[in-house]
Amino acid sequence: MSFLLLQGDGSHQQRCVRLEHVSAFTVNKSDHLIVLQLLGGQEVHLTHDESKQFLHHIQAAINNSGAK
Repeated sequence: MSFLLLQGDGSHQQRCVRLEHVSAFTVNKSDHLIVLQLLGGQEVHLTHDESKQFLHHIQAAINNSGAK
């Protein structure tokens, strides 16, 4: 079970995402905001800061899996 803790804009909010529940994500090309699609069909719209953190985590995970 893995979780990702995202700091909201201005660090006034935190969001904990259980990564096993994310089935897909989309990136809006115009503003680079990410929308998470969860297994139950719900959508979670991330803020700008949360989107950057999520993308950084995904890129690091991809780079680490390729290094093995």
